[in-house]
Amino acid sequence: MLNNRQIKKIAWSRVTTHFKAAFLLSLVPMIFTVFGVMSDHNSRDVTFSQNLNPTTQKVTDTASNMGHLFQDNWLTITIVSLIVLIIVIVIGILMTAISDFFTESSVSGFIDWHETDKTPESPIKAGFNLLTSTAFQIAFLRAVYTLLWTLLFIIPGIIKSFSYSQALYLYRDDLRAGRDIQSTKYYIAQSQKLMTDYKGQLFMMYLSLIGWYFLGFFTFGLANLFTLPYTLAIQAEFYIALRGEQPTKTTVL
Repeated sequence: MLNNRQIKKIAWSRVTTHFKAAFLLSLVPMIFTVFGVMSDHNSRDVTFSQNLNPTTQKVTDTASNMGHLFQDNWLTITIVSLIVLIIVIVIGILMTAISDFFTESSVSGFIDWHETDKTPESPIKAGFNLLTSTAFQIAFLRAVYTLLWTLLFIIPGIIKSFSYSQALYLYRDDLRAGRDIQSTKYYIAQSQKLMTDYKGQLFMMYLSLIGWYFLGFFTFGLANLFTLPYTLAIQAEFYIALRGEQPTKTTVL
């Protein structure tokens, strides 16, 4: 398999040579990313401004009132808290699935671009070619599995996210080839097999891009105008290099 340097070189050449097409192909995930970064900055600014003007007496009174309220209504508060927690978890899973759904559809467009060796005539449309109900089901089930592993501990969740990362692209290959479409669990299981021995390489790939991620954060998402198409092209080239490899053993990771 190609090493990370070679994969990034191919992706860099594709994006810099045909930036307009790469940009339009990444447009929808870019909107998600820019709004996410701006929302994070706004929440940090609100928290910081609140910390500049603390009111000790108000904080003390509020804490006292909350203590009495909890003592008098502990069962109701506990039930409501659990319900709120469940709702937050479900919303988090949905948001993750929706984000991955659109992002990996754009990556699929980059895979199509590589396979045809032809710049998409309609890049925005090419980025929507994997938006099917099955693709969303895969993204949703994968988000659930990843969350369950993360609840055990952070590290297993990260490892499993790498293991499951190729599921949508495996589904895409069956869809493009006209083969029978399998179950969502099948594609997640096949992704785990495909990623045997390559989770470390994917981790190092993401780690090598950390400077780009910080650049996007500190520029309020503006740097993502280039960074996101580049990283999506990298994901496409990683899968293209990976699927030619045949893992010979399994792993519990």
